[in-house]
Amino acid sequence: MPVLSIVIPAYNNTHYLPECIRSITAQEVTDLEIIVVDDASTDATYATVQELAQADSRIMALRHTSNQGTLAARTTGVAASTGDYVMLVDQDDELAPGALQQLLATAQAHPADIYHFGVRVEAANPEARQAAGGMTGFLTPTPRELEGADILRTQFAEIGGFDWHVHHKMFQGDTIRRAYAAAERTRLLLSDDLYMSFIVDSMAARYYAIPSSPWYIYHLGRGDTFGSALTIEGLDVLAARDAKALALVRAYAASSQAPDRSDWKTCIDNVRDRLVEHAMNEWKDNLPAALQSQGLDAVVRSWQPDAVCGELYRYIRDAAYAYLQAGDKADNKPSARTVAAKQEALRYLTMASQVERVFDPAQSANRRYHAMRDIAYSHLRDAGLIAATESAAAPEQQHGLRTLFRRRHHNG
Repeated sequence: MPVLSIVIPAYNNTHYLPECIRSITAQEVTDLEIIVVDDASTDATYATVQELAQADSRIMALRHTSNQGTLAARTTGVAASTGDYVMLVDQDDELAPGALQQLLATAQAHPADIYHFGVRVEAANPEARQAAGGMTGFLTPTPRELEGADILRTQFAEIGGFDWHVHHKMFQGDTIRRAYAAAERTRLLLSDDLYMSFIVDSMAARYYAIPSSPWYIYHLGRGDTFGSALTIEGLDVLAARDAKALALVRAYAASSQAPDRSDWKTCIDNVRDRLVEHAMNEWKDNLPAALQSQGLDAVVRSWQPDAVCGELYRYIRDAAYAYLQAGDKADNKPSARTVAAKQEALRYLTMASQVERVFDPAQSANRRYHAMRDIAYSHLRDAGLIAATESAAAPEQQHGLRTLFRRRHHNG
C-alpha cells in the first residue's frame, strides 16, 4: 500500500495532462500511486495516459464509458485509491518541486485529516493576470489548526472561513474515501468542491493549514474560458447547479451517514449564503451590464428572492460606502469613480426594491438578507443618497422583472 495516492480527473486534455503528471513523477517521494480517471474523452487523452502508465508502473489509467463530470471522476479515483493519504490534482495544474516531501514531513509532525497548503498562481492570459493577486490571497490558507465541529463551522463562515477547493489539500486516506462513498454520484458545475468539502469537514477530526506552503501550481485561465463574458444561459446553468449543491448538502446532513451535531442549520445556512454569493458574483462581475436585469431571472429561478436581495444589498452597501468616503462627491465635477459609485448604489437599490415586492421582508428568516439590508440603508442615508428617514424601497424603474418575481421559488 503506497503512502500517497494522487487522483487526477481528465477530459480531452492531451496537451497539459502529461505536464501535470510529470510534475508528480519527478517528486522525490516515490512511494505513491497516480490514478488518472479519463471521463470518456473524445480525443487521445486515454491513450496518452496509457502510454505514460507503460513507462511508469505507479500510474494507473481508469476510464469511464460515458462522460459523468468531475465529481464522478474523482469518486472513481478515490474509490480505487489505497494510500495512507490522498490528494486531488486538476489536470491543468502541477505540483511544485519538493511539494510531496514537505507535505509528508508535515503529516508526520502534525497528524490531521485535512492538510491545507498554499498555491502559486500562474496566469495564462491578461485577464487571469489581473485576477491572479486576488486568487492567490483567496487560495492561501491562514495558518491554524481546527478540531472537530469547528472545521465545518469555520470553513463556510462569512468571516474567517477558508476556500472549499479540494485541490491544494491532502487528506487522510480513510477519511476521504468514506466521504466520497457518502456522496451522490451526480453532475455539478463549480460547486462539486463545495459539496465534497462539506462532507469531508463533517467527518474530519483535525484540520491543519500549513504556513508558507505555495506548493500547488494553479494555472489560472489555462484550458478554460476565463475572462470571457458570461451568457444568460451559462448563468442559468450555474445558478441551478449551485442550488442543486445546496439540496445535496441538505440531503447528506439528514442522512444516516452524517454525524450527529446540533448546528446543522447554521452550517447549511452558511453554505447557502456562500452559494448565492457565488452565483450573484458571477452575475455582477461576468454578465454584461446590459443583461443584468434579465440575468436576475436566471438566478431567481433557483434561489429565493430574499437570498438574492441579500447579495444586491451587499453591492449597495459597498457602493454607497465608496460614495460616502469619496472626498469629491460635493464638487461640481466629481470624479468618474465617485459618479459610478453613486449610480451603482442606486441601480442595485432599484433592483432590490423590485425583488422585495414579492415577499414580506419582515417575514424573512434569512439573517444575511436583514444584516445586509440594514447596513446598506445606513450607508445610503449617511451618504445622502436617500432621505435621512427613508427605509422603504427605492422608486420603481423599468427592468422587466415584475412577472418573473411572481413565480414560485425554491431553495432557501
